[in-house]
Amino acid sequence: MKKNLISVVILALCIINLVLNAIIIFVCMPSATKTNKLITEISSILNLELEKQEDKPTVNIKDIATYSIEKAQVINLKNDGSGDSRYVQVAITLSLDSSSKEYEVVNEKLPNLEGSISNDVRDVISTYTYAEITDLEIQAQAKEEILKKLQERFQTECIYSVDFSTFTTQ
Repeated sequence: MKKNLISVVILALCIINLVLNAIIIFVCMPSATKTNKLITEISSILNLELEKQEDKPTVNIKDIATYSIEKAQVINLKNDGSGDSRYVQVAITLSLDSSSKEYEVVNEKLPNLEGSISNDVRDVISTYTYAEITDLEIQAQAKEEILKKLQERFQTECIYSVDFSTFTTQ
């Protein structure tokens, strides 16, 4: 008789457990679903805002022209306090908009202005330490700074992008 009583108690506890699990599922799942939907909406909004912040000009692929400065220059990086001298070897490629009104003039003058361009690149990159310049986000920031300097120096929007064709750190 004791065996049957224990079996009945175990069966009753199992049924109570099943009922409580069902109640938890029906009570908690709607709020968990709503929370998941809210997080998804917030993530999509933040993603859209990040994309809109980058207001880069778009150029048709047939209007893209490039000018490469083949000679890589070695630039001393800012001292990070470790006492080690760090360097970066960099060569750049400028992307030009060939549909721009200024394209012919800029493209013709660029070979004579390589020294000025190299100077601007050196001025920007030498402000970073080794730890900073090896970060891809900082490299993108440096490219933007170089682009702004070149656009201001030559007073043209024809140059719309700067890329590192060679980038080696030591």
